[in-house]
Amino acid sequence: MSELLGGGKRLFLKREDLCGIGLGGNKIRKLEYLLAEALAQGCDCVVTGGGSQSNQTVAAAACANRAGLETHLIVPASTGTVTRGIAELLGTVLHEVDSSNDLQKGIRAVSAELRRQGRLPYIIPPGASTTLGVLGYVDAMRELYDQVEDLRLHVDHVVCCGGTGNTYAGVVLGTKLYSPSTTAIVVSIGRRFCHKSTLCGMVRKAEALMGCRSDVTEDDMHIHFCGGKGLGVPSPKGKTAMQYMAAKEGIFLDPVHTGKAFAGLLDLNQDGAFRDGEVIVFIHTEGTATLFNSFV
Repeated sequence: MSELLGGGKRLFLKREDLCGIGLGGNKIRKLEYLLAEALAQGCDCVVTGGGSQSNQTVAAAACANRAGLETHLIVPASTGTVTRGIAELLGTVLHEVDSSNDLQKGIRAVSAELRRQGRLPYIIPPGASTTLGVLGYVDAMRELYDQVEDLRLHVDHVVCCGGTGNTYAGVVLGTKLYSPSTTAIVVSIGRRFCHKSTLCGMVRKAEALMGCRSDVTEDDMHIHFCGGKGLGVPSPKGKTAMQYMAAKEGIFLDPVHTGKAFAGLLDLNQDGAFRDGEVIVFIHTEGTATLFNSFV
Protein backbone atom coordinates (compact mmCIF):
# COMPACT_ATOMS: atom_id res chain seq x y z
CA MET A 1 0.00 0.00 0.00
CA SER A 2 2.93 2.35 0.58
CA GLU A 3 3.94 1.76 -3.06
CA LEU A 4 0.38 2.60 -4.13
CA LEU A 5 0.64 5.99 -2.39
CA GLY A 6 3.86 6.68 -4.32
CA GLY A 7 6.60 9.24 -3.75
CA GLY A 8 8.44 7.16 -1.18
CA LYS A 9 5.65 7.64 1.34
CA ARG A 10 5.43 5.09 4.16
CA LEU A 11 2.05 3.86 5.37
CA PHE A 12 1.57 2.19 8.75
CA LEU A 13 -1.60 0.78 10.30
CA LYS A 14 -2.41 1.05 13.98
CA ARG A 15 -4.23 -2.27 14.37
CA GLU A 16 -7.00 -1.46 16.84
CA ASP A 17 -8.90 -4.37 15.30
CA LEU A 18 -6.44 -6.74 17.00
CA CYS A 19 -6.66 -5.45 20.55
CA GLY A 20 -7.69 -8.79 22.04
CA ILE A 21 -11.29 -8.56 23.35
CA GLY A 22 -14.33 -9.47 21.28
CA LEU A 23 -13.73 -8.32 17.71
CA GLY A 24 -11.45 -5.50 18.87
CA GLY A 25 -11.83 -1.95 17.65
CA ASN A 26 -11.75 1.62 18.89
CA LYS A 27 -14.67 1.13 21.29
CA ILE A 28 -12.56 -1.15 23.51
CA ARG A 29 -10.39 1.78 24.57
CA LYS A 30 -13.44 3.83 25.51
CA LEU A 31 -15.11 0.97 27.35
CA GLU A 32 -12.05 0.49 29.55
CA TYR A 33 -12.86 3.85 31.17
CA LEU A 34 -16.65 3.59 31.04
CA LEU A 35 -16.83 0.14 32.64
CA ALA A 36 -14.34 1.18 35.31
CA GLU A 37 -16.81 3.93 36.22
CA ALA A 38 -19.69 1.41 36.18
CA LEU A 39 -17.85 -0.83 38.64
CA ALA A 40 -16.88 2.13 40.83
CA GLN A 41 -20.57 3.09 41.03
CA GLY A 42 -21.57 -0.43 42.03
CA CYS A 43 -23.60 -1.08 38.88
CA ASP A 44 -24.62 -4.66 38.14
CA CYS A 45 -25.53 -4.38 34.45
CA VAL A 46 -24.96 -2.27 31.35
CA VAL A 47 -27.56 -0.81 28.99
CA THR A 48 -26.46 0.49 25.60
CA GLY A 49 -27.50 0.54 21.98
CA GLY A 50 -26.36 1.23 18.47
CA GLY A 51 -27.48 1.45 14.88
CA SER A 52 -27.72 -1.52 12.55
CA GLN A 53 -24.06 -1.05 11.53
CA SER A 54 -22.73 -0.33 15.02
CA ASN A 55 -19.53 -1.99 16.24
CA GLN A 56 -19.99 -0.62 19.74
CA THR A 57 -22.81 -2.95 20.76
CA VAL A 58 -20.80 -6.16 20.37
CA ALA A 59 -17.71 -4.52 21.90
CA ALA A 60 -19.73 -3.40 24.92
CA ALA A 61 -21.10 -6.90 25.49
CA ALA A 62 -17.67 -8.52 25.23
CA CYS A 63 -16.03 -6.05 27.60
CA ALA A 64 -18.92 -6.12 30.06
CA ASN A 65 -18.57 -9.91 30.24
CA ARG A 66 -14.91 -9.47 31.22
CA ALA A 67 -16.03 -7.03 33.92
CA GLY A 68 -18.73 -9.41 35.21
CA LEU A 69 -21.65 -7.22 34.13
CA GLU A 70 -24.80 -8.33 32.31
CA THR A 71 -25.45 -6.43 29.07
CA HIS A 72 -28.75 -5.24 27.65
CA LEU A 73 -28.50 -4.12 24.02
CA ILE A 74 -31.08 -1.98 22.26
CA VAL A 75 -30.86 -2.54 18.50
CA PRO A 76 -33.00 -1.55 15.51
CA ALA A 77 -34.96 -4.16 13.60
CA SER A 78 -32.56 -3.81 10.66
CA THR A 79 -29.57 -5.11 12.65
CA GLY A 80 -27.76 -7.86 10.74
CA THR A 81 -27.86 -11.54 11.61
CA VAL A 82 -24.12 -11.70 12.27
CA THR A 83 -24.28 -8.94 14.87
CA ARG A 84 -27.31 -10.58 16.47
CA GLY A 85 -25.64 -13.98 16.52
CA ILE A 86 -22.46 -12.65 18.11
CA ALA A 87 -24.47 -10.73 20.72
CA GLU A 88 -26.41 -13.87 21.60
CA LEU A 89 -23.20 -15.89 21.82
CA LEU A 90 -21.96 -13.35 24.35
CA GLY A 91 -25.11 -13.90 26.44
CA THR A 92 -26.48 -10.44 25.77
CA VAL A 93 -30.13 -9.58 26.37
CA LEU A 94 -31.41 -8.05 23.12
CA HIS A 95 -34.21 -5.48 23.00
CA GLU A 96 -35.45 -4.55 19.55
CA VAL A 97 -36.80 -1.14 18.50
CA ASP A 98 -38.24 -0.11 15.17
CA SER A 99 -35.37 2.09 13.98
CA SER A 100 -32.17 3.85 15.02
CA ASN A 101 -34.28 6.92 15.85
CA ASP A 102 -35.78 4.98 18.76
CA LEU A 103 -32.48 3.94 20.40
CA GLN A 104 -32.39 6.59 23.13
CA LYS A 105 -36.03 6.00 23.99
CA GLY A 106 -35.37 2.25 24.20
CA ILE A 107 -32.29 2.74 26.39
CA ARG A 108 -34.29 4.88 28.82
CA ALA A 109 -37.19 2.42 28.93
CA VAL A 110 -35.03 -0.64 29.54
CA SER A 111 -32.98 1.18 32.19
CA ALA A 112 -36.15 2.27 33.98
CA GLU A 113 -37.51 -1.29 33.99
CA LEU A 114 -34.25 -2.67 35.37
CA ARG A 115 -34.36 -0.10 38.19
CA ARG A 116 -37.93 -1.18 39.01
CA GLN A 117 -36.56 -4.70 39.34
CA GLY A 118 -34.00 -3.49 41.88
CA ARG A 119 -31.07 -3.52 39.46
CA LEU A 120 -28.49 -0.74 39.08
CA PRO A 121 -27.85 -0.22 35.34
CA TYR A 122 -24.99 1.78 33.86
CA ILE A 123 -25.99 3.57 30.65
CA ILE A 124 -23.50 3.78 27.78
CA PRO A 125 -24.66 6.11 24.99
CA PRO A 126 -24.50 4.92 21.37
CA GLY A 127 -20.92 4.99 20.14
CA ALA A 128 -19.64 5.16 23.73
CA SER A 129 -19.26 8.85 22.96
CA THR A 130 -18.49 10.49 26.30
CA THR A 131 -15.64 12.46 27.81
CA LEU A 132 -14.30 9.21 29.24
CA GLY A 133 -14.33 7.86 25.70
CA VAL A 134 -12.06 10.71 24.61
CA LEU A 135 -9.56 9.65 27.29
CA GLY A 136 -9.40 6.20 25.73
CA TYR A 137 -7.98 7.69 22.54
CA VAL A 138 -5.59 9.97 24.33
CA ASP A 139 -4.17 6.71 25.72
CA ALA A 140 -4.10 5.22 22.23
CA MET A 141 -2.07 8.14 20.91
CA ARG A 142 0.41 7.93 23.77
CA GLU A 143 0.85 4.25 22.90
CA LEU A 144 1.18 5.00 19.18
CA TYR A 145 3.83 7.67 19.57
CA ASP A 146 5.78 5.50 22.01
CA GLN A 147 5.73 2.71 19.43
CA VAL A 148 6.99 4.88 16.58
CA GLU A 149 9.69 6.34 18.82
CA ASP A 150 10.94 2.79 19.42
CA LEU A 151 11.03 2.38 15.62
CA ARG A 152 12.89 5.71 15.28
CA LEU A 153 10.13 7.12 13.11
CA HIS A 154 8.38 10.46 13.06
CA VAL A 155 4.71 10.40 12.07
CA ASP A 156 3.78 13.26 9.76
CA HIS A 157 0.06 12.45 9.58
CA VAL A 158 -2.31 10.26 11.59
CA VAL A 159 -5.66 9.50 9.94
CA CYS A 160 -8.74 8.06 11.66
CA CYS A 161 -12.38 7.29 10.89
CA GLY A 162 -15.00 9.76 12.12
CA GLY A 163 -18.62 9.13 13.03
CA THR A 164 -19.57 10.99 16.22
CA GLY A 165 -16.23 12.79 16.53
CA ASN A 166 -15.48 11.32 19.96
CA THR A 167 -12.54 9.18 18.83
CA TYR A 168 -11.12 12.05 16.80
CA ALA A 169 -11.23 14.40 19.81
CA GLY A 170 -8.97 11.93 21.62
CA VAL A 171 -6.70 11.58 18.59
CA VAL A 172 -6.31 15.38 18.31
CA LEU A 173 -5.67 15.83 22.04
CA GLY A 174 -3.26 12.90 22.28
CA THR A 175 -1.39 14.07 19.19
CA LYS A 176 -1.05 17.60 20.55
CA LEU A 177 0.28 16.25 23.85
CA TYR A 178 2.65 13.56 22.56
CA SER A 179 3.58 14.52 18.98
CA PRO A 180 2.62 18.15 18.36
CA SER A 181 4.28 18.33 14.93
CA THR A 182 2.01 15.53 13.63
CA THR A 183 -1.15 16.46 11.73
CA ALA A 184 -4.27 14.66 13.00
CA ILE A 185 -6.85 14.11 10.24
CA VAL A 186 -10.34 12.64 10.48
CA VAL A 187 -12.27 11.20 7.54
CA SER A 188 -15.98 11.69 8.08
CA ILE A 189 -17.93 8.60 7.00
CA GLY A 190 -21.18 10.56 6.99
CA ARG A 191 -22.33 13.60 5.05
CA ARG A 192 -22.01 15.72 8.18
CA PHE A 193 -19.54 15.88 11.04
CA CYS A 194 -19.10 17.64 14.36
CA HIS A 195 -18.37 21.35 14.25
CA LYS A 196 -14.82 22.15 15.24
CA SER A 197 -16.14 24.15 18.18
CA THR A 198 -17.93 21.02 19.45
CA LEU A 199 -14.73 19.00 19.10
CA CYS A 200 -12.84 21.67 21.06
CA GLY A 201 -15.48 21.38 23.78
CA MET A 202 -14.85 17.62 23.99
CA VAL A 203 -11.12 18.28 24.26
CA ARG A 204 -11.55 20.86 27.04
CA LYS A 205 -13.66 18.44 29.10
CA ALA A 206 -11.08 15.68 28.66
CA GLU A 207 -8.30 18.07 29.68
CA ALA A 208 -10.23 18.91 32.85
CA LEU A 209 -10.36 15.21 33.79
CA MET A 210 -6.68 14.79 33.00
CA GLY A 211 -5.63 17.96 34.78
CA CYS A 212 -3.68 19.22 31.75
CA ARG A 213 -3.81 21.87 29.06
CA SER A 214 -2.89 21.11 25.46
CA ASP A 215 -3.74 24.40 23.72
CA VAL A 216 -5.66 22.49 21.03
CA THR A 217 -7.53 24.92 18.79
CA GLU A 218 -9.75 24.57 15.75
CA ASP A 219 -6.65 25.05 13.59
CA ASP A 220 -5.42 21.63 14.82
CA MET A 221 -8.52 19.93 13.40
CA HIS A 222 -8.48 18.67 9.83
CA ILE A 223 -11.72 17.13 8.52
CA HIS A 224 -12.06 15.36 5.19
CA PHE A 225 -15.43 14.14 3.94
CA CYS A 226 -15.74 10.78 2.21
CA GLY A 227 -19.19 9.70 3.37
CA GLY A 228 -20.82 8.95 0.03
CA LYS A 229 -24.58 8.79 0.55
CA GLY A 230 -24.28 9.02 4.32
CA LEU A 231 -23.55 7.31 7.62
CA GLY A 232 -24.04 3.55 7.53
CA VAL A 233 -24.27 3.38 3.72
CA PRO A 234 -21.46 1.73 1.70
CA SER A 235 -19.84 3.75 -1.07
CA PRO A 236 -18.09 2.78 -4.32
CA LYS A 237 -14.88 4.45 -3.14
CA GLY A 238 -15.05 2.57 0.13
CA LYS A 239 -15.47 -0.78 -1.62
CA THR A 240 -12.51 0.00 -3.88
CA ALA A 241 -10.38 0.85 -0.84
CA MET A 242 -11.41 -2.44 0.79
CA GLN A 243 -10.36 -4.33 -2.33
CA TYR A 244 -6.99 -2.55 -2.45
CA MET A 245 -6.21 -3.37 1.18
CA ALA A 246 -7.31 -6.99 0.88
CA ALA A 247 -5.43 -7.54 -2.39
CA LYS A 248 -2.21 -5.77 -1.37
CA GLU A 249 -1.95 -6.59 2.33
CA GLY A 250 -4.45 -9.36 3.15
CA ILE A 251 -6.07 -7.02 5.71
CA PHE A 252 -9.84 -6.52 5.83
CA LEU A 253 -11.66 -3.22 6.10
CA ASP A 254 -15.44 -2.88 6.34
CA PRO A 255 -17.85 -1.18 3.93
CA VAL A 256 -19.27 1.60 6.13
CA HIS A 257 -16.48 2.56 8.54
CA THR A 258 -12.84 1.73 7.80
CA GLY A 259 -13.33 1.19 4.07
CA LYS A 260 -14.75 4.68 3.61
CA ALA A 261 -12.12 6.15 5.95
CA PHE A 262 -9.29 4.57 4.00
CA ALA A 263 -10.89 5.80 0.77
CA GLY A 264 -10.62 9.25 2.30
CA LEU A 265 -6.91 8.69 2.93
CA LEU A 266 -6.48 7.77 -0.73
CA ASP A 267 -8.36 10.95 -1.70
CA LEU A 268 -6.06 13.04 0.47
CA ASN A 269 -3.02 11.46 -1.12
CA GLN A 270 -4.34 12.14 -4.61
CA ASP A 271 -5.08 15.74 -3.61
CA GLY A 272 -1.48 16.28 -2.51
CA ALA A 273 -2.09 16.40 1.26
CA PHE A 274 0.91 14.12 1.84
CA ARG A 275 4.41 15.04 0.67
CA ASP A 276 6.94 12.62 -0.79
CA GLY A 277 8.75 10.61 1.85
CA GLU A 278 6.26 11.33 4.64
CA VAL A 279 5.04 8.78 7.19
CA ILE A 280 1.28 8.27 7.47
CA VAL A 281 -0.46 6.19 10.13
CA PHE A 282 -4.00 4.95 9.49
CA ILE A 283 -5.91 3.88 12.60
CA HIS A 284 -7.74 0.66 11.79
CA THR A 285 -10.77 1.00 14.06
CA GLU A 286 -12.28 -2.43 13.15
CA GLY A 287 -15.63 -3.39 11.61
CA THR A 288 -15.59 -7.18 11.37
CA ALA A 289 -19.27 -7.70 12.17
CA THR A 290 -20.24 -5.05 9.62
CA LEU A 291 -18.06 -6.74 7.00
CA PHE A 292 -19.63 -10.14 7.64
CA ASN A 293 -23.16 -8.69 7.73
CA SER A 294 -22.56 -7.35 4.21
CA PHE A 295 -22.19 -10.91 2.91
CA VAL A 296 -25.40 -12.24 4.46
